[in-house]
Amino acid sequence: MKNSCFLITAIVLLISCTDKKQTDNKIEGFVIQGSLNNLPEASMALLTYTQNEIEHKDSVQLKDGAFTFKGKVDAPAQAYISIRHGETFPEKSWERDTFGFLIENAEMQIVSKDSIRRASLTGSLLNAESDTLNSAINPLRRKIQELSMALQGKPQDSAYMATVDTINATAATVQAIVREFIENHRNSYIALQAFTNYEMGYDFDPIVAEKEYNLFSDELRNTPLAKKISNRIAVAKKTAIGQKTIDFTQERLSGEAFTLSSLEGKYVLIDFWASWCVPCRQENPHVVKAYMQFKDKNFEIVGVSLDEKRKNWENAIEKDGLPWINVSDLKGWKNEVAQQYGVTAVPQNLLIDPEGVIIAKNLRGEALTERLSEIFN
Repeated sequence: MKNSCFLITAIVLLISCTDKKQTDNKIEGFVIQGSLNNLPEASMALLTYTQNEIEHKDSVQLKDGAFTFKGKVDAPAQAYISIRHGETFPEKSWERDTFGFLIENAEMQIVSKDSIRRASLTGSLLNAESDTLNSAINPLRRKIQELSMALQGKPQDSAYMATVDTINATAATVQAIVREFIENHRNSYIALQAFTNYEMGYDFDPIVAEKEYNLFSDELRNTPLAKKISNRIAVAKKTAIGQKTIDFTQERLSGEAFTLSSLEGKYVLIDFWASWCVPCRQENPHVVKAYMQFKDKNFEIVGVSLDEKRKNWENAIEKDGLPWINVSDLKGWKNEVAQQYGVTAVPQNLLIDPEGVIIAKNLRGEALTERLSEIFN
């Protein structure tokens, strides 16, 4: 199994494998009507969602347990409605319960007896699809999580490997369900989300992804989500094996500026990592081993850290004994080099030849030493 620190550690599955025929319940904007019973006077409802990277909030007071929100969204988005029970704000903290759903331009109804956490929603095809698939694959996700937790601290014997095989087989089942849904719903925004979450992992093939992406409808490919997908594919194509590396300049721990092209003529491993990333720290001994074996054979490493705090970065370099070139702009996930190379998960690495051409990616464990041995021996 590959260990990776993902920017998002758990993907919210808002997709469906059903063949339900799409019905057009789109309107100019959205209308969300809710009804809850047995609430005290002065209870409030708060709607929050993000659109075009801007957070939107709206609040209304419940009347006889009822509330209504109206507005318009450019594209579906994850939304939440929270309930404040009585006059407990701002003097006291909210006694809040929350309901998550996809907001879209449709007439939706939310009904619950007293807690919105246990509410049901009707009038939205997107949420119906989400509910259908989640009920089918959530047991599989829980199984994967439980089995993965059970492996922690266990010796890698035959029983361990059998459990790994079970995890991989279960994950493959989830992947197959999602892929079938995508193939049968090329005009569904939910399918586009599924494509992003499952077909565009940290090491996806941009050529394959581009072909799949072009099968979606023109309407979907004009959404903000689709434009982000298109940008990711474009970046991945520029950083694929066989492509020339993108030059960059970034500050070393010492404060000096370092430029990648200054290493032209050497084999170079560009290693994306962070002090807070456990799999990165576990991988470091393998990278150190490879460096010590080949550092005198025209080989260098450039560690690009996605840290935000210099002290954490410095301490990790010292503790793990990383003697190579280390750079960072201390912008975390917004590290400019990481964005240039489309890095959405760490650890990641790229091996480039003396001409600056990418010849391998994501060499883990002994794979890095083996590849360098092939080159230098």
